[in-house]
Amino acid sequence: MSSAVNKPRRPVVEQLKWFLASIICIFVPSKKGRQFIRYYLLRTRVYPGRPLLPVKKRPRPIHVAFCFDGWSARQAGVTVVSLLVNSKNRASYNIHCVVDDTVTPEIRAVLTNMVRETDPDSSLNFLTANHDFDQCPTRHSTAAPYYRLMLPVLLPELDDIIYADVDALFLRDLIGLAELDLGDNLLAGIQERPGGYINTGLMIMNLARLRQEGIYETWPEIRLQQQFPNRFHDQDLLNITCRGRILLLPVKYNFCPLLYYNFYRWGAVLPQDHHSLKYDVVMAHYAGEPKPWSLKRFYMSKLWWDYARLTPFYESFLAELKS
Repeated sequence: MSSAVNKPRRPVVEQLKWFLASIICIFVPSKKGRQFIRYYLLRTRVYPGRPLLPVKKRPRPIHVAFCFDGWSARQAGVTVVSLLVNSKNRASYNIHCVVDDTVTPEIRAVLTNMVRETDPDSSLNFLTANHDFDQCPTRHSTAAPYYRLMLPVLLPELDDIIYADVDALFLRDLIGLAELDLGDNLLAGIQERPGGYINTGLMIMNLARLRQEGIYETWPEIRLQQQFPNRFHDQDLLNITCRGRILLLPVKYNFCPLLYYNFYRWGAVLPQDHHSLKYDVVMAHYAGEPKPWSLKRFYMSKLWWDYARLTPFYESFLAELKS
């Protein structure tokens, strides 16, 4: 059953900040200017701190999936490194990457060696994307946004998996998510908009149920026949077809710094979330623009560069930023 999220009562300080932002925005004609003001006045501070102390290591690896093409392969490397570094002595991972032929053998070898050197107990597995969604409209030049929808058929041996976008950093391990019981729910994620609409930048997918109920087979046909209200067609497709069977997770599992004030305004941030967002964020998701690899000076961008420094791609990121 899906969880209900009630719109929280804002603390007094937050009410004052929201009121001040609203007053200032009256005198700003530019939409981008108003977004900039709200972002800087209403953002929440995150203190990543140090990784959690080692405990008895989880005996079984956690299955995690990422999907990317050649353009975003290096960013995927930063995301993977952050996960492994912050899970040291706590958990290992079987990492499944859905890719196409733009991810060259050379890049695959670099990523594989990076994982082996960072955490010898973890593994990296590449899966070739199929062509089931090639005809579906997309906001990208490839069908890469639909690759995550292929996981039920590309991983027939798994009952569930944790999926994450590659424009993100992990600041904690994923043991809590791995031990979550989905029951009859098809997905789990954090609410982005009222009515249980989730942001699919991080989600747990009930692969077994999606296969048993034949939902995967309906996705390409529904996408071709139906017009979606938002530009995130793949996210809309997941929300529409799984509506009523989505388990809502705490916001700390998918904290979006650039979109925080939108989530807060729509009631997706509960009073109990404020402490965990400061000290216990599991994943920071750089949804929206700008991206940290294209602009170094904005909130939480330095954190991304700290992890990029741990990858073989750091110098190439730096060269592109300076060019």
